This record gives sequence, C-alpha cells and structure tokens, in this order.
Amino acid sequence: MKKINIYACLCMLLAFTFLSCEDILDTKLDDEVPVETAITDGISLKSAAVGLYDIMQSGTYYGGEFVLAQDLSGGIADATGFQERYAQLDKAIVPPSNTYIQSSWVNVYNLVNASNLILSKMDELKLDDDTSKGTALFCRALGHFDALRQFGQFTDMNSKYGIPISTQYLDSKSALTISRSTVAASYQQIIADLNGAIGLLKYDSNRFSITKAAAEALLARVYLYKGDNDNAIVYAGKVIDNTTYKLNTKYNDIYDVEGSNEAIFELQFLGTDGSGFTGILSVSPPEVSANYDDFFEPMDYDNDPRSYRYYDDGKVVYVDKYGTNNNQIDGNSIIIKLSEMYLIRAEALAKKNPNDLTLALADLNIVRKRALPSKLYTMADAPNLSSFITILLDESARELGFEGHRWFSVVRLGRATSLLNIPAFRTVYPIPQNEITIAKGVLEQNPGY
Repeated sequence: MKKINIYACLCMLLAFTFLSCEDILDTKLDDEVPVETAITDGISLKSAAVGLYDIMQSGTYYGGEFVLAQDLSGGIADATGFQERYAQLDKAIVPPSNTYIQSSWVNVYNLVNASNLILSKMDELKLDDDTSKGTALFCRALGHFDALRQFGQFTDMNSKYGIPISTQYLDSKSALTISRSTVAASYQQIIADLNGAIGLLKYDSNRFSITKAAAEALLARVYLYKGDNDNAIVYAGKVIDNTTYKLNTKYNDIYDVEGSNEAIFELQFLGTDGSGFTGILSVSPPEVSANYDDFFEPMDYDNDPRSYRYYDDGKVVYVDKYGTNNNQIDGNSIIIKLSEMYLIRAEALAKKNPNDLTLALADLNIVRKRALPSKLYTMADAPNLSSFITILLDESARELGFEGHRWFSVVRLGRATSLLNIPAFRTVYPIPQNEITIAKGVLEQNPGY
C-alpha cells in the first residue's frame, strides 16, 4: 500500500479510538471516509478530543521517533543499528528524502487537522465543552510548534521561512492552497491558541490529561523559543509556583512512578497500546543508543544519578528511561515536567540579565542540587553568558536527555554549527521532498536544500 502524504492525509481525521495512526498511514487513497460526520453531539465530541492523545502516541511522534530524533541530531545519541533515517539524523545531515521527516510532517499536521475538525464542528453544531475546546487548541498549538521547531527558522523572527498555518479543517483539495507563513506569524498563532486554551482549561492534578497548567508550561517553552524572555519567566514562574507540582526527591522517580509529583503532562501508554521506545532502544544492537564520550561518560564520572537510566555494556550505552527490554511498551512519554520550567526560567533570566547571572544560577542549581548536591555551580563556572550557556546545555542534556529537547536547545542557543560541525542551513530540517512535489510550488523549500 502506498503511504499518504500530508496533503492527502489532511482530509482524514486520525486517531479516533478505533483507528491508529499506523492504520491511516497505510490506507489507500481510495479508501477515504467522510469523517466530517464523525462528530454529531457532545459524546462524539469528547471521543474526538480523546482521539487527539492517540495521534500523539504514534510510534513516529511522541511514542518514539520524534523524541529520539532530537537527541540524534543534537549529538547526545548515536545511531547504532541499521536504519538509514537514524544514521542521517545522527550526522545532522538530513536530506529531503529522509523517511523520519516525512512521517513527522504527516504527524504534526494530522494533529493540527484533527484539532481543527473538533473546533469547526463545535462551532457548526454549537457544542459547548470547554475541556474539549481547550484540548483542541492546545494540540493545534503543539502540532504547529513541533512543525516550526523542525521545519522553520524558529530562531529568526524576521524570517519568511515559517510553516504552513492551518486553522480550518482541510480536505485534500483545500490543503493544496496553504503556503508557508512567516516565523513571526507562526508564533502569533501558536501563542493565540495557547492563550485560548488557558482561558478554557482548569487546573487539575491529573498528569495524563491536558490541563491549564500544561498549557501555561507549553506557553513558557514557546516564549523561550521566540526570544520573549519576560513572558518565558512569567509563565515558567506560574507553573513553578503552582503547589500541585514539585520536584521529586529522587530524579528517577518520574520514570518509576506514573503521574509523579513532577509530571505536568505525561502521555500515558498501556501494555495493550504501547509506545515504540523500547523497540528502538532495547534491541541488540539498539537502533539508537546514548553517546558515550560527550554524554554518558561525564555523568558516570560524576556518579550523577541521572546516569543510572543508562547501561554501558562495553559496546554501546543503552537507554533505560522507557524500559529495559523491548517487551516493555508501557513507559510513558514525559512531554512536560517541572524541572524543565526551572531550566526555562534560568535561560530566560540569563538572557535578560547577562551581566548578573545570580538568579539564573539559582534556578539552574535547583535542578542540579537534586542530582549532585555537592557539585553546585558557582559564579566562577559562569563568569559570562557564553559560559553560562555551556553549563546550561550540559545540565539540560542530563536532565532532559532522550525526552525530545537536545536538538532544539543547541539550535536555539546558537551552538549547533560549532558542536555538530554542520553548516548553518542544516540547523533547520528540510521540508520532505514529496510534500514539495505535490504542492506544485505552493510550498517553498528551506534554503540550502
């Protein structure tokens, strides 16, 4: 069966509970169904909102490859198996034909289009459900943001190379008319959607559902990437000050205890509906392993407890964050956790006050103290912003490794070209060539590809 590219796939809603993402992607084009009729009342609306979580669970999205791709490209993971797409990501030399980026493009816009269907049917049928609407706005923002971070020049607010922004449910014909927005316009829509979600959602201690705090946390992340340090500080602070969340006493508790105190939004997997992580990380040899020299060895040397989630067998370093064998498929994907909020605020404070890093170091040390209380950072470790960024990147890698952040961090902080020895144009993934081809000039490829 032929795979559906995004323009054909956008006319279908993925992930109502009876149909998985992989099923849709293997569907022939002439098998399309009129899903516009799938939402008819409040009950089917709630089912559709639950279906958004299923899209995120795809093995090529937050159920596996999207998360691991960022560590491969970011230099803390190695491709140690036989898959070409991982080897290309490992070198951060990703061609437009790479099969990972093809899947990722489809995944993010499936999430966007499914969210749009929910929002449009709510308007059409005059359905009133703040939770479903807030969830759809959050997911539309997340899908657009994940697209922008991979395929747009997200660090340049003056760039015309943003992403296609879609706020209406699209069929295969209307999808062909959507061109790229500017980076500034892309951020504007993402932020508007998250503010809309915050206005609708409620604070809730449920770690497995999208809540108001999850939307605030994602907005803090978005503002950091946008370079709006003031708002990044404000929204990270809102989550830090929310007494529902607190750092676990032990770093590894977040992997051992589902829905722990530190988790803000965990994507929950069950044994019957598992993730793809251990199928990539736990086979022998693993398709993806942790880099030894630049990542694992320094942690191991420090006896950093964050290194205990990795296993060095003398040949490769296995990643055990999601399980220790490929039959364990119920390890949750940690999409947002509290320690990231401290790291966000630390980075934003440092950029805002580069001549006084006292507060930034304090936040960084809150994270550091849990793992290495006798090895806190001092002003001597960060006499200037450049040196602060160096220790921030190291601490972030240890804290957030193999959770989908590293590539974006080294690009955002301007270290990708030097750390990875790549030309500047490769700090943005190319738009998949099949999308460029079918768009017939509507989509412009990123410069350099």
